[in-house]
Amino acid sequence: MRAFGIAAAAAIAFAPFAVLVAAPGVTHAAPCAGAGSTPARCSYCRFLVGAYHTPSTQVCDNDNPPRPVAPATSTLPQVAPPPWVPTIEAPVPPGSRPATQVPVQTPKINPPSPGAPKTTLVVAPPKHVDAPPQAIAAAKAAPAARVDPANPPSPPSQVDFDHQLEAVMSGHGASIDTVKVDNQTLTRPRVWEYVDYDEYHRPVLFNPLTQALTFRYFYGDNYRDVYLPAGGRIILDAATAGLVPFTAVGDSVVVAGSFTGGAWIPPKDWNGGPPPPEYVAPAPPAVYQNVSAYVPTDNQIVEVGRVQVVGHSDDQTVGNQDMFLLDDSTVAWGQANDAGSGAQIKVTKTQSLPGAGPTDNGNFLVALATHEEPVQPAPPAKAESLWPALLRFGSLAIGVGAVLWWVNRRRQSAEAITESAAESRHLQN
Repeated sequence: MRAFGIAAAAAIAFAPFAVLVAAPGVTHAAPCAGAGSTPARCSYCRFLVGAYHTPSTQVCDNDNPPRPVAPATSTLPQVAPPPWVPTIEAPVPPGSRPATQVPVQTPKINPPSPGAPKTTLVVAPPKHVDAPPQAIAAAKAAPAARVDPANPPSPPSQVDFDHQLEAVMSGHGASIDTVKVDNQTLTRPRVWEYVDYDEYHRPVLFNPLTQALTFRYFYGDNYRDVYLPAGGRIILDAATAGLVPFTAVGDSVVVAGSFTGGAWIPPKDWNGGPPPPEYVAPAPPAVYQNVSAYVPTDNQIVEVGRVQVVGHSDDQTVGNQDMFLLDDSTVAWGQANDAGSGAQIKVTKTQSLPGAGPTDNGNFLVALATHEEPVQPAPPAKAESLWPALLRFGSLAIGVGAVLWWVNRRRQSAEAITESAAESRHLQN
């Protein structure tokens, strides 16, 4: 009991200060002696010794032995984590980004199966834009303006693509081809072939016509308009890989075509020279010839001479997820390799003017396949005068008469000679 009293007295005496000296290995100061002693602590300690009848009165005068150090709970050294330092990516200078972006993944169109149905409806190919060879050469050699296809400069204030397109379509100029589809008249553009590429695979548009053109295309998640003056040339810094259809309009023409991206973009201060060796130009989009296309709304299969796959979108409903460019002039949506119809593609929607014109449910293709160009009547034969024919007939008659007279004269001469010889023999006898 006494031992318990001593322990209790010491514990209670040191209890008010246990929080301050609770660290392992630190000696507890005595209440009545040493640097930590105070009258209050000493009186309270002696009160406890008397209350518990502790035989040793020196418990309040001697420092309490230090607490033993608790063994470590882990043998591994505890290292403080390094301070967090934010990573700041240095800006990449133009032209030093990866050589090519990931090419657009497009479905492949399978060749027709051996048992595929045949069709006699062939979509008529579009017409092309003609220009004099001298104008083509001059436009290709014209100074080029470098254009960002995602942010092209604004066209002149007097040029508005939509208004100009409407004016040209309503005018029905000599170079505007139209097709009747159901209850609407659709414009079929002519194919624009004046697209080239430089050594960095940047598209180059040049204009050999005597009228300026405004091109509309979808690039960078939006539609863009770029102006190309007559006889001018522009270079598009089109780094995004893929096939880009376009429609262009001038004062009297409406054309369509396409260009491909995936170019290496040289920096502004580039001094020329080939692209870096790690750059690999993207492969050109595959071109499929004489493709059978099923149009569900007409339940018809038509043959398209030239088909390219623009892209695929999982956001669309099944059967409408593939986008095509037909004959380099018409955009279509549908499905590649349509197993239900046996055709190579299924077309559920078409747009005669890529990115600009109205859309329909594919009847445009059927109308093109059954559309017949007006037959020009043969020019009437020129009426000839009667005298030349009479002269020719008279000359022939005279010639024949002369021959007959000569033959008859020879025959008469031969007969006369024969008779004379016979008469001479008769006289001699």
